[in-house]
Amino acid sequence: MSGHSLASALPGPLRVTTRAEASTPDAATDLRDVSERRELVERFVRDNHEFVWRCARRLGVREADVDDVVQEVFLAASKNIDSIEPGRERGYLFRTCVFASAHARRSVQRRREVVDEIRVGAEVDQRATPEQSAAESQARERLQAILDAMPEDFRVVFVLFELERVTMIDIAEMLGVPQGTVASRLRRAREIFMTQATAVHSEGEAR
Repeated sequence: MSGHSLASALPGPLRVTTRAEASTPDAATDLRDVSERRELVERFVRDNHEFVWRCARRLGVREADVDDVVQEVFLAASKNIDSIEPGRERGYLFRTCVFASAHARRSVQRRREVVDEIRVGAEVDQRATPEQSAAESQARERLQAILDAMPEDFRVVFVLFELERVTMIDIAEMLGVPQGTVASRLRRAREIFMTQATAVHSEGEAR
């Protein structure tokens, strides 16, 4: 689901205003406020859609369920758009995404799923050879498998720091934990990642 189509599905004004009502100053102001608010929500979705999509996928949501989780996140954001502090939008979105992703994972039977669409991380160069595309797809599958197996607290920090390039200070603020806790979780997440990556590499060489 694209950012544009998702934005168009967001709740609009709940009351139809007649032409006579719209001619009054108060009604005109209300309509302008509604229009401005809707434009704000649509811009919010466009600017952050890919970020939320990547986070949901990397937090273990199945490929088939990612769009539903993304929509859930932005519907929540649209209801609270006035209370989201400027400059901290992605912190709000990530926290909401963590909650929605956990709910999505609980609602389905956990199973290993092969990533069959190239949307995790950077897009594959369309000029790449079939061999290069296959190699990049396999790398993404391995990355997702490692992330899926990582404990939630470690995975959240790893995704934010290593993949989304968020600073430790900002991560601590987003998660509401001390920076020392972020650092220790990141250190443990890196250890898990390296152990799993080495195991996967060894399996590949043994074949």
